[in-house]
Amino acid sequence: MKKLFGFCCLLSAVCCVLPLVFAAELPSLFRGVVVTDSPLGVRVVSVEEATQAALADLRPEDLIVRIQEDDVRTIEEFAAVSTVMKGKTKAATLVIFRNGAPRTLTLHLYSYPLLREWGVQFLPNYDFRFAEPEVGRDYWFRLGRGFEQAGKPAEALDAYLNALHNLPVDAEMGLKAALLFARQGQSQMRSRQLVPALASLRDGITMMEHLFDYPLTEVQLRLIKTQLQETLHAIKEATHKQ
Repeated sequence: MKKLFGFCCLLSAVCCVLPLVFAAELPSLFRGVVVTDSPLGVRVVSVEEATQAALADLRPEDLIVRIQEDDVRTIEEFAAVSTVMKGKTKAATLVIFRNGAPRTLTLHLYSYPLLREWGVQFLPNYDFRFAEPEVGRDYWFRLGRGFEQAGKPAEALDAYLNALHNLPVDAEMGLKAALLFARQGQSQMRSRQLVPALASLRDGITMMEHLFDYPLTEVQLRLIKTQLQETLHAIKEATHKQ
């Protein structure tokens, strides 16, 4: 397993960090945040539980003084910056004061469960919410399996990642997503789509690295090894053709 993990790390170094591209229309980073004026910036009155702001650790009584490159001194300025970002921004850096001390927070629209457990940036489907994580996982798993059977790997990958968003510690689902990322990257590499290929391979390899935090069966290890070998072969082929 150590040798396989080292191989995984080597390929990770080959695939440079590149941003993912998502749909243009996105929800607001500041959904569920209520603010009011204060002598310094705007004061957070409340933060709705389980929102992206809450997951980023924004708290009531925090004073927001800067969002990205914009100073925020009034509610009007906060609203203006929020409006400009809505539908276009996937992440933003905030400078706040908490108990008199400055802090920097980063708000993401990406799935926090996936960021923390698997190290990948994924914009989940926020239209579907489930009271029980297992119910959400099962719904998206069934959808992903159906897409795979229909020969739609990209849609299957999206469904499996949504399943992980609901239940991130599902190693079997993580393996499915990692393998699909790798296969997608290999296909893109062969068709000379180098930028999306490297992004896909990077995420697949990152997820494979995190899989070693879980107990893996011999079958699962063989699947990972096969995809790593095929990934390395696809990269070598693309390099030789240049």
